[in-house]
Amino acid sequence: MSRSNSTSDQLYQQMGHPAGVAFMVDNPLVDHWLACWNGSDPLLDIGCGSCHNSQKAVDIGARVCATEMCENTLTTLKEQQTGSPDELSFHLLKLPAQVGFPDGYFSGILCSEVFHFLNHEEILASIAQLYRLLIPGGKVVLTCACEEIKAFKPVDLKKIKETHRQATPERLDPIFDYLDFLDQAVNLHAPDHPAWKIRELHREIQPRTFFNFINHEQLANAFINAGFEIEQITTGPAPYYPLWEHGDNDQVRLIAVKLLNQF
Repeated sequence: MSRSNSTSDQLYQQMGHPAGVAFMVDNPLVDHWLACWNGSDPLLDIGCGSCHNSQKAVDIGARVCATEMCENTLTTLKEQQTGSPDELSFHLLKLPAQVGFPDGYFSGILCSEVFHFLNHEEILASIAQLYRLLIPGGKVVLTCACEEIKAFKPVDLKKIKETHRQATPERLDPIFDYLDFLDQAVNLHAPDHPAWKIRELHREIQPRTFFNFINHEQLANAFINAGFEIEQITTGPAPYYPLWEHGDNDQVRLIAVKLLNQF
């Protein structure tokens, strides 16, 4: 069913992306992903959003498979497409189970702002899928929300996560009822707050009640255990979320290389 006239769609268009955020900016690691193009094996853009990063890959001559998990979003992207489907094709993909590509198909995978919507088991299964999809020596270029995100300092998110980690060091567990948690952190208690509409939009469209603020060292270890070598693991500012105060470590930034003949 189309929702083109709904309040939700109007907010999506206002924010520039179906998730209620502004994705008309470069992923901070996009150049590392573009450098994965080897002239033959395509690139994969998981959670392509507005296709801003995918288009940059097409502009350098790469073949790109751009994915989203919503059929309506894919339909809109296809309608807006101006280039050849051989250069930029669109596919339904939902980590970790709904991944319809063969083994060793991609030279590079960009995964922007997806892992924080997954629980621990799904993260591990998704990393295994990324490993499966890459050619030997191929790279995952990934960004996601960090546990050090500045907006959540008032509720001491990092301490909460550290407490979880002390009890279960290997687990990447999310924060449940995160919209209520967001209310406490940034004082979203009044409809006149600039983020109120987006908060309500997330409550409408987000089928889950959790959000996973990732510890970058834990994530790196999960990739290493799956057969990757870590080329880069850092934190940095997140350029996507304009509605609250940002910090220097809001985002996890990871580049992982599939080791040759590991398994």
